[in-house]
Amino acid sequence: MAIFFAVFLGDLAAARAAAPGWALLDEVRSLTEKNYAGPIDQATLEAGAVRGLVESLGDPYSEYIAPEEMPAFASSLDEEYIGVGIVFQALDGWVVITNVVPGSPAARLGVTPGSVLVAVDGRPVGNLSLEEIGTLLGGKPGTYVDLTVTLPGSDSRRSYYLRRELIRPPVVSSRLLAGPVGYLYLRSFPYWAPEEVETALAGLEDQGARGLILDLRGNPGGYLDAALDTASLFLLRDKPVAQVMGRDKKVTVLRSRGPGQDLPLVVLVDRGTASAAEILAGALQANHAAILVGTRTYGKGALQTIFPLSNGGALKLTTAYYRTPAGQDIDGEGLKPDIEVTEGREQLDRALKILRAQIAPPLVAGNLACR
Repeated sequence: MAIFFAVFLGDLAAARAAAPGWALLDEVRSLTEKNYAGPIDQATLEAGAVRGLVESLGDPYSEYIAPEEMPAFASSLDEEYIGVGIVFQALDGWVVITNVVPGSPAARLGVTPGSVLVAVDGRPVGNLSLEEIGTLLGGKPGTYVDLTVTLPGSDSRRSYYLRRELIRPPVVSSRLLAGPVGYLYLRSFPYWAPEEVETALAGLEDQGARGLILDLRGNPGGYLDAALDTASLFLLRDKPVAQVMGRDKKVTVLRSRGPGQDLPLVVLVDRGTASAAEILAGALQANHAAILVGTRTYGKGALQTIFPLSNGGALKLTTAYYRTPAGQDIDGEGLKPDIEVTEGREQLDRALKILRAQIAPPLVAGNLACR
């Protein structure tokens, strides 16, 4: 026992001398490499150490992204991808096309939701995972792929020869409701969201909208710049949008770039309204530019920065926290709506009532009559 203990102390001294900056980490690594009885993969060991370091921060939004995870991570950030514009899922043993992206190659050639995907480039897809099918559909823009489907309500098959393109799924849907009130649903905040919102707002105003409902329910957020540019469509130039505080505790106020708009506005929010969506909702509420209707929002007030790493992976790290223009903390707190309504349909009905009351023509004394 004494001899074994002496050898252990010798290894301990050598490990401690390795690098004074990370003495304990190098000590454990050195002892593991010299004494562990099983096989050691250096890359796996290093990745585990990195993950442990990041996880020890106790921050749910900071993470290490390994090189092999980068393609899926990048795709989840931007929401755009190279493909033909179909959304599919496994249903009752079939691969069913559940949606076709408007304006996509699939939409232009008439692929319809409800069709069953049978083969890609002649390869049957019945035994493939959804990820494997997605890989077959992806590729370089400008190349072609052949889809074989069975049409809804028919056993006949049809092939579509589709050109792969950059697919950018729309994040905005809008329509004019009776009142006349414009309704605009914003699904998330990719970098192209402000452009879609601006186009939708112009379309609603052209249709005669005199009030607006902005639906942010279930919106998980996205890019900070997209939230800032979207807020600028509703707020006059130089109005505060958010306060951002970094590790130095210095507060920076982000401001609207304009032009803003002056129609009465109600914003619908719920527990799924988070991150960039909370920035927008909080800015409109704090500037008295909108009435918030719904339930308390999620409460994600942390901003992440992506740092590329030398191994091809990346570090996603929380680098700042944001507050409303009035200095109200959002992280862990969320936004409290001005009018709390829990049921989804009632939220929309309440918003319509508020706006119709605001845009109703005023009574004119000369038009009143006694009967």
